[in-house]
Amino acid sequence: MRRRALQSAISLLLVLVLLTGCTDPSGKGTTPSQVSSPVNLIYYTIGEPDADLELVNEALNELLLQRYGFTVTYQKIGWNEYSAHLNSLLGTGENFDIAFSWTENYVNGVKSHAWLDLTDYLKVDGKTLYNAVNEGFWKGITVDGRIWGIPTNKELATPVHFLFSQELVEKHNIDITKYKTLGSLEPLLEEIRMKEPDYIPLFLDSQPINLLTLDGYSYVAYDTVPLMVRTDDSSCRVINIFETQEAMDYLVTLHRYFLAGYINLDASLRSSFSRFQDEKVFLRLSMGGPDASASYSTDYGYPIIAQQASDSIVTTQSTQGGIMVINANTRYPKECMTFLMAVNTDPDIRNLLNYGIEGTHYTLTNNDQVKIISDRYRGVPYTQGNWFILKTAVGEKSNKWDLYRQFNSRTEESPLLGFTPDYSKCADEFNMVSRVYDKYYSSLLTGTVDPVVYLPMFLQELEAAGIQKLQQCLQEQIDQWRSQQ
Repeated sequence: MRRRALQSAISLLLVLVLLTGCTDPSGKGTTPSQVSSPVNLIYYTIGEPDADLELVNEALNELLLQRYGFTVTYQKIGWNEYSAHLNSLLGTGENFDIAFSWTENYVNGVKSHAWLDLTDYLKVDGKTLYNAVNEGFWKGITVDGRIWGIPTNKELATPVHFLFSQELVEKHNIDITKYKTLGSLEPLLEEIRMKEPDYIPLFLDSQPINLLTLDGYSYVAYDTVPLMVRTDDSSCRVINIFETQEAMDYLVTLHRYFLAGYINLDASLRSSFSRFQDEKVFLRLSMGGPDASASYSTDYGYPIIAQQASDSIVTTQSTQGGIMVINANTRYPKECMTFLMAVNTDPDIRNLLNYGIEGTHYTLTNNDQVKIISDRYRGVPYTQGNWFILKTAVGEKSNKWDLYRQFNSRTEESPLLGFTPDYSKCADEFNMVSRVYDKYYSSLLTGTVDPVVYLPMFLQELEAAGIQKLQQCLQEQIDQWRSQQ
């Protein structure tokens, strides 16, 4: 039905174009061979391809054609394949128009001139789009004084959260507000280990969680190298975090928890969302924004109560987590910008991308909340535009977006917000340090290995990889950047 409707709409548009051509003031008219089909944009984003992706694409194109006069080929590439696929598109020059990008991937695309510069458009024709996004995001994604993409308007900061099983919190009458540090968890984890032997007291995985934010540290830019600054240090002195006593204390605590049986034995091998049938978890660590209990309950499939454990600091990395970019070689920049305007200002387009088709993938409750009725389509919210025009879902607070606005208004900016490192003068050191960091990270930060043994080895390999030169290179860039602010 939708396919026939879309075909009819396209046919009607072509007829209108033909009729317009017959009344050309020049008197020459327009022949059928001169009539072109509506512009079709090719759009790539991350996420497993859904069973009903084509159906949603058809519904999307009905709206786009009716309201904006063009269509989109909507393609999802799997989580593990997307980065390589995007690099291949850029490397081969294959045709596409819009893509999802993030952090280093975004900056690398800027440096290689892969993305279209949107700065002038946003200052003139795109003011509505610019105003739809929090100013903090524009500050964080600006590179070389220019804007090269549209950031997802969501939570500005992503502090560490402790995610507790609601069932066990209520069963044992636990006051989760007492637990905001890693060390404070020890008696609680021991209690759960003894009273609930079927549960993993603390589930950890190989994905980076910046535990050092609990002590006020943030990465210089991204979490691929262990160079940080204190968020309360206006001088922005760059340090190797694993040379600090705070890092050693965390590693020792984690290893003690691992040996005590609080942490899953396969922690260093697991991903955040990997789970086995009937696996029960009391506590997870993650990074997110307000109203986290509802969103994480949906993500993990069981009721969660979230406790924020670190300060809400806006960083370059937190603002660059989800960006939609335009291919610098697109033939249709106007239509691309119109599409990005739509996913940030048109609630019908935005909700369709996020939830799918009403009546097929979801229904609306009496208070206008989304009730999911099918798993055949699911959007990836942080990849596709403005959250604040989304409907809330069943289980979420009806005033969710007011809570997000309040959260964003209370965040603090990192002294390095907007700083983007240039690794071109220390590329070899950056690559080697990144490889060493990746080699040791998951085993050390899950408590799997003894830091007394492995931390000296780690530091020695970082030294050999050139971390001091990398540290000096970044410090010089930061000093220069700060002098220009």
